Amino acid sequence: MLVTPTSIQGFVSSILSQGFDGAVESPAFHREVWELCCSPHKYVAVAAPRGHAKSSAVTLGYGLSTLVFRERKFMLLVSDTEAQSALFLGAFKQALQENKDLIELFDLKLNEKGQVQFVKDTENDIIVEFNDGHKFRIIAKGAEQKLRGLIWNGSRPDIIICDDMENDELVLNKERREKMRRWFKGALLPCLSDKGIVRMVGTILHMDALLETLMPRENDKRTITEGLKQYSTMRTMWKSVKYRAHNEDFSELLWPQKKTVEHFKMLYEEAVRDGTTDIYSQEYLNYPLDMATTYFKKADFLPLSNEDKKANLLYYVTADLAISQAERADYSVFMVAGVDENKQIHIKQVIRERLDGREIVDTLLALQRLYDPIAVGIEDMQVSKSIGPFLREEMIANNTFLTLYPMKHGGKDKLTRSRSIQARMRAKGIKFDKDADWYQTFEDELLRFPRDKHDDQVDTFAYLGLMLDKLIEAPTREEQDEEEYQDDLKQSGSGDAGRNATCGY
Repeated sequence: MLVTPTSIQGFVSSILSQGFDGAVESPAFHREVWELCCSPHKYVAVAAPRGHAKSSAVTLGYGLSTLVFRERKFMLLVSDTEAQSALFLGAFKQALQENKDLIELFDLKLNEKGQVQFVKDTENDIIVEFNDGHKFRIIAKGAEQKLRGLIWNGSRPDIIICDDMENDELVLNKERREKMRRWFKGALLPCLSDKGIVRMVGTILHMDALLETLMPRENDKRTITEGLKQYSTMRTMWKSVKYRAHNEDFSELLWPQKKTVEHFKMLYEEAVRDGTTDIYSQEYLNYPLDMATTYFKKADFLPLSNEDKKANLLYYVTADLAISQAERADYSVFMVAGVDENKQIHIKQVIRERLDGREIVDTLLALQRLYDPIAVGIEDMQVSKSIGPFLREEMIANNTFLTLYPMKHGGKDKLTRSRSIQARMRAKGIKFDKDADWYQTFEDELLRFPRDKHDDQVDTFAYLGLMLDKLIEAPTREEQDEEEYQDDLKQSGSGDAGRNATCGY
């Protein structure tokens, strides 16, 4: 029997709800989620806020419905750890063993003591039998566990439910995020049967979290925002939807029968006092950032004025290069900054591309010819162990030479390395060419740091701050005029003959 949103709603409200603490009427968005889960889409992902019974609705409500209504027979239940997954499985076992209405309605097989007879019953694996001999199985696994050999009665799992498969520790580590992605695509999805389905539910913990990568693209014209729901009309492998608990002024709530305006305001005010508004935004708005507490502040991104663009500048270049196989998904970033006579920094150009070694060298030489920078800051290891020999050959061949400034991160993390440039921005010492085509991508990455998918531009910006801590300020207009005067004298052959060394006359 195929389950429907109506049958799930009846199943949850009349049978499962008796085991829920403080049960209230299911919210409208649960019905929307059930419709999506019951759709023909093979892959479905739902991002919902904390405290909105997403596990009760999807994992237990929809998941158990597919088993007892016999639409599915072999479920793989996955969470961030095996222990957490076992807890979810425990909720299934409790309902199956203690809910008399469920036992009688679906005619589960009992033992001589009148208890539900599980063919198999371990902490992470159960097989349930009906009186007519039909069986279903649920195996609980933790993320990144080995999954080979998951076959029962000649079949692979025909439904995979992923519930809160990521945690804060995992998402804050780039290598862990990549490892999770590879396991998800290379191990978990391939173990699904040909006619199987995947239903994933959770909360967005990072802008590069696996769940976020399955969500509608925020700036895509096919992404639709309706009230507290966001979805896409684009045809993709994954059908996904993202929900927020409330809007900006709390006038619209996702579950008004359960969560009040006062409840959310109290939580937010507490977050403000604790300095954890970013966590509040993550848990209830599915956006793991709060613009009021970002590392780089939006108000600190000052634009270059027309007068600024005429200023005399000394140029500096920094670069963060993605060359190794481990960095293949990253970008090579080149940043051009000019320093005026008031020590104001002008960010003139940012190049962000995926380049090979030759293209990187060509870009460095082009920037040298165009800006004649005082120094080019690149991490020492990136030069000595990658492009160094080829760069030297090309500099000689092109008669274009860079003044390389070797950068060392000294074991410091990205947040620590960025302190210098962050302080300069807070002191209103940096301005940006906001009309340039590179600017918006640059600002977006900085505002999302350290929870964005990429941080290559942040690294380059941080190295600029470290290098400019040792800069020599640009000459004043008077100093430049004097330098030009001296050059003219030398070219004329007059030199400094007859001039007093003290007064200049």
